[in-house]
Amino acid sequence: MPDIQYLNENLLPRQLGHAAIILSFVTALLATIAYFIATQKDIHASKISSLEGQKDDITEGVSANWLRIGRWSFGVHSVAIWTIIASIFYVMINKRFEYFYAHSHVDTDLPFRYVFAAFWEGQEGSFLLWMFWHVALGGFIILQSRPFSTKNNINTWEKPVIATLCCVQVFLSSMILGLHFGFGEHIIKWGSNPILLLRETMDAPMLFNKPDYVSKLATSAKGLNPLLQNYWMTIHPPTLFLGFASTTIPFCFAIAGLWTKKYTEWLKPAFKWSLFSATILGTGVLMGGAWAYEALSFNGYWAWDPVENMSLVPWIILIAGIHTHLITRATGHSLKSTFLFYILTFLFVLYSTFLTRSGILGDTSVHAFTELGLEWQLVLLQFFFIGLGAWFFIKNFKKIPTPPKEESVASREFWLFIGSLVLMLSVVLMSFTTSIPVFNKILTFFNPSAKTFTAPVDVIAHYNMTQLWIGVSMGLLSAITQYLRFKEANFPFWKSTFIRHTLVASGITLGLTFLSLSWINTRDWQHGLLLFSGIFTVVSNLDYLFVFMKNNIKAAGSVFSHVGFGVLIVGIMASGINKRWISSNRFVMESMIDFSEEQFAKNVLLIKGAKLPMNGFVVSYDSDTSYLNRRDFTLTFRKMAENTRENAQTNKSPMAFTDSFVVHPYVLFDKKTGKLTTTNPDNRHFLTYDIFSYLAALPPTEQDPKVARQFEDSLHYHDMNLAVNETISPVNENGKTPQYRVRLDGINPTPKHHKYVAEHKDLAIGVKLTFFKGKDSVFTAEPLVLLRGENIYQLPVTINELGIRVKGGTDIFDKLLEQRKDLIFKEYVFSQGQTQKIGGRDITFQGVEAATSIENFPLEPNDLAFKAKIAVHTEGGDFEAKPVFVIRGNQPIPLKDNIAALGLTFAIGKVNPQTKQMTIEIAQNPPSKLPISIAENAPRTDYVVLEATVNPGINFVWLGCIMMLFGLGLAMVNKIRNN
Repeated sequence: MPDIQYLNENLLPRQLGHAAIILSFVTALLATIAYFIATQKDIHASKISSLEGQKDDITEGVSANWLRIGRWSFGVHSVAIWTIIASIFYVMINKRFEYFYAHSHVDTDLPFRYVFAAFWEGQEGSFLLWMFWHVALGGFIILQSRPFSTKNNINTWEKPVIATLCCVQVFLSSMILGLHFGFGEHIIKWGSNPILLLRETMDAPMLFNKPDYVSKLATSAKGLNPLLQNYWMTIHPPTLFLGFASTTIPFCFAIAGLWTKKYTEWLKPAFKWSLFSATILGTGVLMGGAWAYEALSFNGYWAWDPVENMSLVPWIILIAGIHTHLITRATGHSLKSTFLFYILTFLFVLYSTFLTRSGILGDTSVHAFTELGLEWQLVLLQFFFIGLGAWFFIKNFKKIPTPPKEESVASREFWLFIGSLVLMLSVVLMSFTTSIPVFNKILTFFNPSAKTFTAPVDVIAHYNMTQLWIGVSMGLLSAITQYLRFKEANFPFWKSTFIRHTLVASGITLGLTFLSLSWINTRDWQHGLLLFSGIFTVVSNLDYLFVFMKNNIKAAGSVFSHVGFGVLIVGIMASGINKRWISSNRFVMESMIDFSEEQFAKNVLLIKGAKLPMNGFVVSYDSDTSYLNRRDFTLTFRKMAENTRENAQTNKSPMAFTDSFVVHPYVLFDKKTGKLTTTNPDNRHFLTYDIFSYLAALPPTEQDPKVARQFEDSLHYHDMNLAVNETISPVNENGKTPQYRVRLDGINPTPKHHKYVAEHKDLAIGVKLTFFKGKDSVFTAEPLVLLRGENIYQLPVTINELGIRVKGGTDIFDKLLEQRKDLIFKEYVFSQGQTQKIGGRDITFQGVEAATSIENFPLEPNDLAFKAKIAVHTEGGDFEAKPVFVIRGNQPIPLKDNIAALGLTFAIGKVNPQTKQMTIEIAQNPPSKLPISIAENAPRTDYVVLEATVNPGINFVWLGCIMMLFGLGLAMVNKIRNN
């Protein structure tokens, strides 16, 4: 760009943020090197000590010096990360649209509470969030490792653990470097800088050649994706990324154990971190399910979306690692598996990052990010740590100690290991299908004509079919293993106890399963077996808690987690199989709308103000309100009493209701195009079920302005002119008089319309109309005419009961201006509160009030201004005028006010403070007739299409998940306390 002195650009965040980005990368690299050398020196010193039997003070001193460098580098790196985040938040909160990130993710209307969601909406923000949590976790480990710490076992691990963590930070920091290098046309992009100016990222010379371009950016700001404007998006991503970041710590401990040859010592400090990670990552996944259930339209908490799968896969591997960790801690077996699972957990987090941020899932997932040109950088990140983990694991494989004696088949550790293998089978099945786009990309890269894999047509059915058996296996294993013991060497002694408790639990489970099958409507034996396994898990674990553990809650983390898993299985079956669509009434719908067979079974059309019975409920569409780009709907559900449903449907007796509740689904429109972007459901939660309500469709003219214009252009309007209080029977284009009459009641200078969002300097008028049909049917309408700049817009109103559409004429402003020409004023003296009859109208002077501001008339500091409050009563309604009187120095300035609908103009003539009387000048002009246009056969706009379901047992899903996570958290707390 040429040298232009741009106006209103704030370059400080750009300069500060860019310096912090470079600093974060350099210090992460320096900290990695420093901690690496310190670790290597410790390893060398340990070898010298073991060989010569004495300390190597020189080597230990060098290690300590490098440790100090590493700590200082990590501290500076932490400050740099915080500075980058603070710089981005500054430009977003202050709506500095000259910055690309702010222009891409916020706009002028975005509430402050969604700025956080906007920050991690972008890829760069999510990388920074990830790095932020690494800094926090690494800082905690360093603080715990200071010399004053009494936990010397942690101090031993700071150097190799933080060295590995900083190595991860080097790669993540490179993701936001934003460097470009190369030769000629071969330019390599290394990272995406989030603190660039918009003019550094866009080629728009027509815009950026202007020094004041910043002032023109607000209208083009993209804003936050409407789907993410939900409170869950403020708390779900940071929790999920804390979970992702926390998986790095067990990985770092595993690498540290292999690196330092301390193959078992790392297990103790790593265990509480693995429990912490499983708790937080599981909570993040659960929050994602809750967000999907409350904010998305697919009527569920899980859709087997690729991004959903790849957030769950690392958690499953981590759970497998925790189970093998327990085995290793108890018997020494499965140590190699524990190393492998913790390494794989982190590697699958990286793989998830690649899938969601490379753009490769753009066609298969609604959650995936768009491509930023970082795919090869993400591949490098993935393969570097695959290589690192594989090198350490393979190099040390034969040295990792393995007990010579195999586990007993009757021992708990044997079946825990089997359970871990089952979990890994789940991971393999899930990851393979999710990775089909990756496999196809690799195949076509080497051979464009290669035959590619085909994804399942019904993804949900595919995953449900494969994962059902995983659920059965895990349910049975979670039940049986609790009755077994670690290091079982005398199973014959415990055999009778094991069999007795297993048989009793099985009998109780069988009875509960038959009872549950009468509630869960399924006859498939596979579903019955899954239900049995879930209930068996709950029964056996509760038995174990109260009989074997003697109600020792503190040590019952695994029990709570297993019970939660069983409850989750029951909830999944109940909410999945028993889901019932209540939004159907084919008898009524067939005469109203052309639905497909599937739509007839799942949807009803609700007309505003009308009640519709549907499957045990009566529902009504009561109202809707609009604010900015959001439109909220109010629907009332009334649950019919069982014994009155049949009679009510045959009109033999009035309906009786046992309950009623209100739901508020809403829709969001694009702020620039006005097109419907998303519909958000609303749920009502009850103890045993939920009611899910979702607007499947709005009238076509309410969804897309382009469609609305097409409908509008297809209508045939006939014009007419009416005076205030005039009632006529209009004649349509065929010369016929319709069965209604219309009266002009006046105009409204402060109109409202659900498609109108007021802007500064707008001049808007609402035309108040009343329509009469027969003796009792009365309908009101207020079409709006808007003057914005030099353009005039008409916002019509549809009176659906009459099948007509009415709008105000575009020349209405000219008609109103005509009333103000050649005004002849007459003076009237009023006392406060006095009413005079003038021109057949009752005009009352109510008093005066101070005028602190006047539209289109700026007041000066020494001005004295007041308004006269004048009320006008007519048969057609009450009106008000407020003429203003300004005294500027010794000069009086009267400012008129008018009631255009009545043809009255008011001005303050004189004020007599002694008699407390005021002379008011009134001009009476007969009001002009105002233009309106009416079209017949207008399409209805007062309906919505509702999809509603009853979701029984959904609370078991949430309860089960919470219990699983509570169990993990309880185990973590118990582990920390016992250290």
